[in-house]
Parts: sequence; structure tokens; C-alpha cells
Amino acid sequence: MGMNSSPVVPITLVLLDPTSPDGESALQLLDAADRHVVLMVLLSGPTSRALRDAARAADVDMATAGWCYLEQVGERLALAPEQLLAMTARGPSAATELADVVVSHETARVLLPSSVDRNEPGLADLLSRCTDAPVITAPALAHAG
Repeated sequence: MGMNSSPVVPITLVLLDPTSPDGESALQLLDAADRHVVLMVLLSGPTSRALRDAARAADVDMATAGWCYLEQVGERLALAPEQLLAMTARGPSAATELADVVVSHETARVLLPSSVDRNEPGLADLLSRCTDAPVITAPALAHAG
């Protein structure tokens, strides 16, 4: 299509939820087959509360707080720079933001944290309808009640 003739490497989209203790549980599902990892954090809705607090504490805007968080997670993952992309989404709907990414990129899989069912109910089902890629929710770290 473009000038670059290398094959498209599908992305693995990983949603992170910095507000929940299990909000990074999707990272445990990554493996060597995930060559291009897209970390995504939402700047609105229930999953953005911790970022809002961090932004306020550091006197920066939400986007900056989101990028700082994604950078820290990327460093912990120790992926090669060309393997890692990071995105922040600021729309009112997590479902819409994620759906836009999966329909506009060749996607290998979508990995969701176990907190997604609490904080964004129905998100996994919606994404499953938008893409042929498997949508996998990480198992809960511990069952409360």
C-alpha cells in the first residue's frame, strides 16, 4: 500500500486500568508472540480516577499523566522500543475508543484487565463483536466474596 513493503505486524492491544489493584492483570497474558504491543489507558470514566489524582498531584494534565503511566509500564515490561506503542483515549466511552483501535489496526488479540467487568461492564462483548481477534479478559487475581 504505502512505500513500506514490510508485512503488517498485528498489534496486541492491552487495556490498563491504573485505578484498580488488578488493573494491570492483562500484562500477565503477554507472550513472545506479541510482537507489537499497544498499551492503552483511558483518560475518562471509572478507570481514570488514579490518573486524575496523579495529574492533580503533579500539576499536569490528564494526557501527560496517562503518558507518564504508560511509560512506566513500558519500562517494567522491558520490551524493545519498536515493540511498544502507547495510546491514551479520552473519549466518553471506553468501548468506542477501543473499538476504533481494533477496527483500524490489524489486531492479533485484545487483552483486558480483570477489573474491566466491574468498571466497564459489557466492554469485552462489544469488542468481540468489532473484531475477529480474540478478546481475552485476564483472570481475577483474587476473588472477593
